[in-house]
Amino acid sequence: MDLINRYIYAVTQKLPESQRADIEKELHGLIEDMLEDRGAGGEIASTEAVEQVLLELGPPGEMAARYRGRERYLIGPGLIDSYWSVLRIVLYSIAVALGIVYIIDFFTRSDPTAEQLLEYFVSLLSVATQAFVWVTVIFAYIEYRGTRQVPKDAWKPADLPVIPDPASQIKPIEPVLGIIFSILFFVLFTFSIDLIGVYRLNETLVAIPVFEQAAFAKYLPLIWFLTAFSILKDSIKLITRKWTPQLAVVHVMFNVASVIVAVIVFSDMAIWNPSFMDQLMQLGLITPGDEAYDIAKSIWDRSRDGLIYVIVIITLIDTVSVLMKWFRRKEGNATLTK
Repeated sequence: MDLINRYIYAVTQKLPESQRADIEKELHGLIEDMLEDRGAGGEIASTEAVEQVLLELGPPGEMAARYRGRERYLIGPGLIDSYWSVLRIVLYSIAVALGIVYIIDFFTRSDPTAEQLLEYFVSLLSVATQAFVWVTVIFAYIEYRGTRQVPKDAWKPADLPVIPDPASQIKPIEPVLGIIFSILFFVLFTFSIDLIGVYRLNETLVAIPVFEQAAFAKYLPLIWFLTAFSILKDSIKLITRKWTPQLAVVHVMFNVASVIVAVIVFSDMAIWNPSFMDQLMQLGLITPGDEAYDIAKSIWDRSRDGLIYVIVIITLIDTVSVLMKWFRRKEGNATLTK
């Protein structure tokens, strides 16, 4: 029966993933036995009989707590698998991103030294420690919010949420990629923003940076804020695995914050390399009076506003896509409940 499946789903989602299959089977057997004791086993069980059994078992949260054996956690069993998954993704992404930055930096420097390798390990240790703290704080906050949600009224089986429609569920690869790109974004803008530029390989690899690193540094707290917000958003996706109104609101809030930060940062003329065109000429890539020079200058002059427009358009498309998924889920639930 649908009510039994919804109850078991609500209980098992609060337990470690490795235990869910066994407990699901055990709960099915327990409920069937309780129904048979009332002479309502098998397919003849009425909704009233099922509701009485579920009321006797108690709210899903209490049932899950009995399986867990204890209540208070910094990060409980219901979140611990997601916590370790996110932490591994974040730490692996940091190691890979910093490794790529180190390799590029090594080959673009005219005088590479062994100290660069030491700098890499120091940066890796520092960022990995910060990431561990960020991820732990984020999951502790989610755990805290979850344990604070005490219902005002007595629990009823009819309050059980429906099992999510597969069409509205979030595939794990989506938040995983989101976390990886957030870390790449963080590492690139924090440690090696000078790598964003135009490259020319002659005898050595020469780079012309797009941004002025010293002027960009004052905006790094905004970059760190966006990274933490993005990891929070994707962590919630990994935990819920479905679109909910709360998740849709968080996603839209993140998109709005991203646009605001983009407008603030990229509108500041000081962050753009003031000698970008001159450096292109010094490398012999363009010559004043050539068609290539006019094209490059036109692109450079428009790139600052153009980048903001591109970010706004992409964010708008993403926001509409998320809202459509959420509304499709609402329509699906409405159809199921008819």
